[in-house]
Amino acid sequence: MSQVESTKDKIREVAIELFKEFGFDAVTIQQICKTCNITKRTFYYHFQTKNDVLTGLMDYVGMRAERILQSVVYENNPVQSLWLMMSIYCENAESLGFRLVKQLYIQSLQKESSTFPRGTYLYTVAERLIKNAQEKKLIANTCDAKNIAYTLYHTLRSVSITWAFAEGSYDLIEAFQRVFRTTLIYNGELSQQVNV
Repeated sequence: MSQVESTKDKIREVAIELFKEFGFDAVTIQQICKTCNITKRTFYYHFQTKNDVLTGLMDYVGMRAERILQSVVYENNPVQSLWLMMSIYCENAESLGFRLVKQLYIQSLQKESSTFPRGTYLYTVAERLIKNAQEKKLIANTCDAKNIAYTLYHTLRSVSITWAFAEGSYDLIEAFQRVFRTTLIYNGELSQQVNV
């Protein structure tokens, strides 16, 4: 990782911690810079606005999920691989907290294009895993794998949005599991989620 990437990641991580602690609206760029021990010029080299710190955060989470998937491969069980991928998104949402997830969705929905979910990081991996699971008869849903992936992504996003706007009032992982099992028509065990 280059120093530029390292600085950008540091700014993002520090800002996220500040957002979680004080709330997105209460944190200033000056506060982020002071905590990172950087100048405003350095901040603006990496991000145009405070909102830009959140832009790409889900892709960043997706890249982390990809690294974990590469190191923990369930070669014989694509359902477990798919669940691992989805649970990483869930765990990241819980670790960010409902306030920050709410802000992410507000920002995302304001800029949303018609690329969701197909433009989402790892979406094509999800389609392949579902197709593989169907071929191995691990799931009972026989609809087209693309349609299942589309439905799964939209439903899980809906659960996350509701959780965020309900101020984290229910168990997100349990809700994700319910959607996952129902969408795939899967009755098997789900591996433990991975701490990221």
